[in-house]
Amino acid sequence: MAELVENSIHARAKTIVITRGKDKGQHYLRVKDDGEGVRRNADGEPDFHYVATHVCDSIKRRLKTQGTQGLQGEFGIGLLSFWTLGEDLLLTSAGDDGRAWQMHLRKGDPSYRITLRPALFPEPGTEVLIRGILPGIKNFSGEKIQ
Repeated sequence: MAELVENSIHARAKTIVITRGKDKGQHYLRVKDDGEGVRRNADGEPDFHYVATHVCDSIKRRLKTQGTQGLQGEFGIGLLSFWTLGEDLLLTSAGDDGRAWQMHLRKGDPSYRITLRPALFPEPGTEVLIRGILPGIKNFSGEKIQ
């Protein structure tokens, strides 16, 4: 959870909402922020291809080797850490045109899928939805998450 929240902080989010719930009998965790969203590609869409292919390639690691102080995280695993929480990850972020795009990752599967997500109104920031929550995570209380 800390890795996912840290990603929101790095995206300059002012508000981060963590929700633990159940939908259609399946437990989930959601981290939603109002930050800058996923970096855009040349077409102005969230560059999910870059995200999916640059796990463990952290700019913070390079900055630390240049002497930059006060940075947290250096291994580029913030998003990949979802597999310690659940089975499926849906990452949603809007493009420059306001349309919402979604990347789907599945634990143990090296592939990823990108789709357009129907939305009435564009929302700023990023939403990380993790479904198929692992048994030990289902028992987290609000006090433990804080």
